[in-house]
Amino acid sequence: MSLSHLLLSLGILCEGCRSLSLERNTVPLTLHTPSGTALFFKALLDSGLTTEAASLFATPNGTPLLAEQRYELTPELEWLSQIVRGLPPTYLRTDSLGPTLRIVWLELDYLHTLRFRLFHRDTTWAITGLDYLPWRRPAIPVLSPADE
Repeated sequence: MSLSHLLLSLGILCEGCRSLSLERNTVPLTLHTPSGTALFFKALLDSGLTTEAASLFATPNGTPLLAEQRYELTPELEWLSQIVRGLPPTYLRTDSLGPTLRIVWLELDYLHTLRFRLFHRDTTWAITGLDYLPWRRPAIPVLSPADE
């Protein structure tokens, strides 16, 4: 068998393996879905935009946080950003608590989990609670409904 036949066979084999690989489902980074809101929040933390990430938070009844409340969240969001920045999402699950309430579990790099509580207001979803769950350790609340 000549070298060209060997290279051709190897190329066909590699192309066949690539075409058989599973396609990933992508979730759009949009505020119109609960999972999209969680991923959008993660993207803002990855970019270091903690003040913009704080604007996604709301009170338990869905009203946006006041500027002072968002400012007070900045240290916690900067701390969280240092931990989860650059970690790839490995698992995403949404649980329904009612027509306007959802829980989103976002696992990052198999070891870190963010648990979002979201409220549907108008046409978008707002984060009303956020917990950081390190692997095999108790949850650390970043924003809990009792904070408001």
